Amino acid sequence: MAAVIRSLIVVAVMNPALAHAAIYMCKDASGRTITSDRPIPECADRTMRELNNAGALKREIVPPPTAEQKRLAEEQRKQRQAEELAAIEQRRSDQALLARYRNEEEIENARARETASLSNLIVQQKAALQVARNDWRAAAGNKSKQDLAAERVQEIAAGIHDSQSDLDTLNAKYDGVLKRYRELNSVASR
Repeated sequence: MAAVIRSLIVVAVMNPALAHAAIYMCKDASGRTITSDRPIPECADRTMRELNNAGALKREIVPPPTAEQKRLAEEQRKQRQAEELAAIEQRRSDQALLARYRNEEEIENARARETASLSNLIVQQKAALQVARNDWRAAAGNKSKQDLAAERVQEIAAGIHDSQSDLDTLNAKYDGVLKRYRELNSVASR
């Protein structure tokens, strides 16, 4: 290979028109080194080296990406774009959070306001459940009344479960708000 480069350099020196010409080199599929004064078609899918007339590496010409490489690059681009959009949305959300609440007490007051109606509803539902259970016991001798009362007990119990689930979700939301508020304030105080 070194002999090929030396002979190409000698030819380039002997012929001034070739003095500025580039030399292209690559290995084909069988591992054979190919050189040429123009890009080599057999190496279109391989990395090709372009040398200057002194035999020094001028640049490497990489092959065009395969369909799979293009697909992966597009997936990565979309992933980066989604991450950038998520970061922008997080900054907006953080700004809104800091604008809405001046301190942790305001967050807890908002939690108390929003959870109060659900807590009251649960108290009312539990009282209604007790009444429905009493009605069910009182209807012990009458099968149809007892069935209706049992159905009512199940409906109220399901309503309590749903209301408690909503209350838990609301508390989890405010726990997250409070946690993020503290994180933002700890970063700002550094």
